[in-house]
Amino acid sequence: MREGGAPISERFHLDEMIDGLASDLRELRAGKISVREANARAALAKQILRGVHYVVVAQKFLSEQAKLTNGGEGS
Repeated sequence: MREGGAPISERFHLDEMIDGLASDLRELRAGKISVREANARAALAKQILRGVHYVVVAQKFLSEQAKLTNGGEGS
């Protein structure tokens, strides 16, 4: 879904978040960060992704409502 011309993955920098999580895992395995720090980072990422999910669901809902209002035109 697009809002303002940019895909959600770009708007929320999801590629960077996934890269960061992978980096966190490498740092954890290398002993550069603690399990507690890794868990905190993962919990934060989970909350951000939950927010992204809410945006996707809301956009889908609004899109469907707009189609119903317009009688299915413009789809």
